[in-house]
Amino acid sequence: HALLNAKQDHEEAAVVADAGQPGRVTVATNMAGRGTDIRLADAVAQRGGLHVILTEHHESRRIDRQLLGRCARQNDPGSAEAIIALDDELYRSQLPLWVRQVLGSIAATGPATASSIAYRTLTWLAQRAAEDRNSTLRSATLRADLQRRELLAFAGSSE
Repeated sequence: HALLNAKQDHEEAAVVADAGQPGRVTVATNMAGRGTDIRLADAVAQRGGLHVILTEHHESRRIDRQLLGRCARQNDPGSAEAIIALDDELYRSQLPLWVRQVLGSIAATGPATASSIAYRTLTWLAQRAAEDRNSTLRSATLRADLQRRELLAFAGSSE
């Protein structure tokens, strides 16, 4: 196995290239593997390709889609799955306890379809809340920067 994180700038491409070889298990952070394709060995492609396992959701749905999309690029075979606990950091930080409890009870007692719907709903609500909060913070930062520039311009100062 290999661990891939953002601290391995020089070795990153080699670690990613090895991820497509038979018998390899590569554990990667969401900051790793940027801009590097995983080339599958023929034996890996014949056995179904790369399998990506997401162990936590990110605040941005875009990042989740990018990570899960690593499994089947350039017409290569592949699969992906998410294994997430209801006490995941995203859920705890973005959703009220009662929402997690209601959806958790649906997931625990209902058929697979109900739990799948509950899981997708929970994830969508949490990521939407995080994305909305982050958008509000970015807008506030931009307004503060513009206001500061305006004040500096009146004071005769420059940045």
